[in-house]
Amino acid sequence: MRKRVVIDTNVLMTAEGGPGASRPCIERCQKELLEIRAEGCVALDSGWEIIKEYRTNLSTSRQPGLGFRFLEWVLNTRSAPGHCSWVTITPHESRGYEEFPEHEGLKRFDWSDRKFVAVAAKHSPKLPIVQATDSKWVGWWPALAECGIEVKFICRSEIESKYEKKKKH
Repeated sequence: MRKRVVIDTNVLMTAEGGPGASRPCIERCQKELLEIRAEGCVALDSGWEIIKEYRTNLSTSRQPGLGFRFLEWVLNTRSAPGHCSWVTITPHESRGYEEFPEHEGLKRFDWSDRKFVAVAAKHSPKLPIVQATDSKWVGWWPALAECGIEVKFICRSEIESKYEKKKKH
């Protein structure tokens, strides 16, 4: 069975050489995307909110890299059950989505990232979320873990350092 994951947009952007990422982080993101394409399955929402965010954040003004090619792969294989897994997430006025967990530690969770959590939570079993460079997730992962949602940090030491610096300011 193929490994299923939810992939945050910043993984694709970092694989493209995204701003502020180290060379090793970029390479780990590229490796992760190649592994998902070869042996995994990406989970997405049926309203295409994740794909829309991927499209919005990946520039086509320069030579496309692995992040952009991953998006193309998703679009080309979106009907193949072994490559893409689709779930319907339901809008909710106060939580963003009905599937987004009610947890005190998640009340300030970034509104635009709630779709990733909702998709991960909707699957049975719940899926891990692959995260690269968004340091806010360092503060949220314990609450997500309490809700049964794993966060896989590709560039953990880099974003933990960034998170600690932000906390001091």
